[in-house]
Amino acid sequence: MLSRIKVHTTRFLKPLTKFLCSAGVKPNHLTLAGLLLGIASALMIANSKPFLGSVFILLSGFMDMLDGALARNCGKVSPLGGFLDSVFDRYVDVAIFTALGYYTGKWLVAMLAVTGALLVSYTRARAEHVIDKCDVGIGERSERLLIVVLGLLSGYVYYSLIVVAIIAHITAVHRTAYTLKRGG
Repeated sequence: MLSRIKVHTTRFLKPLTKFLCSAGVKPNHLTLAGLLLGIASALMIANSKPFLGSVFILLSGFMDMLDGALARNCGKVSPLGGFLDSVFDRYVDVAIFTALGYYTGKWLVAMLAVTGALLVSYTRARAEHVIDKCDVGIGERSERLLIVVLGLLSGYVYYSLIVVAIIAHITAVHRTAYTLKRGG
């Protein structure tokens, strides 16, 4: 859902990306920064620092948004960069949900949430071998991470994990059904 505003964020970030591009910053630098910030968020969460964990999740998410905007605005879009971004995003997802399982002690729900998160990404990747585009669903990565941040900030982490698990699996099933309908 939030991915639909990508064109607007790319335009909004254009001055910053032009500056970064002229300073020699490459999209993969920001992708790596996003990975490191995501791992830092997981460490903060696992060490019972939910506020700092939230801050690092948001910073990691900003780097994830900025790397793509930098690539698009500076003509540096590449299949390898997209691949690296996707792989690092999955590592961050696994780190954060593992930390949330440790923090809450609710391992089953955390594993359902991370499984759903991984399946959202996987169903899209596989679907796009069958159909042109498969970005449908209510539980994309940005929505899931915002729900986690809200849970960490409000103290309702367990419930945020439940919501993430549900919407992620709904999205994976939706993408599967969408691909079956469009690809058949």
